[in-house]
Amino acid sequence: MNKILLVLLLFASSAHAESGLDFVLSGGLTSGGDTLASTTTGGSLKSGGLFLISAGGLYSFEDSNFQLQATLGYHFDELSADNGSADFKRTTFELIPYYKITESMRLGLGYTYITSINYSDPLDTINFKDANGFIAEINWRMGSKSWWGFRYADIEYIADSINGFNIGQFGIPFDGSYAGLMFHGVF
Repeated sequence: MNKILLVLLLFASSAHAESGLDFVLSGGLTSGGDTLASTTTGGSLKSGGLFLISAGGLYSFEDSNFQLQATLGYHFDELSADNGSADFKRTTFELIPYYKITESMRLGLGYTYITSINYSDPLDTINFKDANGFIAEINWRMGSKSWWGFRYADIEYIADSINGFNIGQFGIPFDGSYAGLMFHGVF
């Protein structure tokens, strides 16, 4: 009987410890970075734009103002013109610790790892080295668990190959930093 109670107690305590973990679905509109392509009508494709979607987990620590968010995302932009289109896409891994200043406001300073970074247009394909960056966010509560806010990310991309030719240590740096409006839906 004591063993059964011990197993139930362990199960209950582990379930309680996991009660702070929620699913998070994030989306954002971002702008910034170097111009990669432009059109004669004024459109441009920048290395910090435009759509960012991600999913992962948000852990809220018990009896604490700290939260930790980890997500896997896709950041992309496209530019169309009469003579073709260009796109810039990459996969992001983010880890952001947040501190809740109040119940309705939080600050986050985190890390992002960007991989599968690719630019393409009708003539060129440029692959970039994996990159590291830093994220700063301020969020306000929206509803019972969701958040919206502003983000700044500091990132530099280094070109690794152009049209399949490795450019190695001669890689061209591009500023991929951006500012954006973010929404984090927590479920």
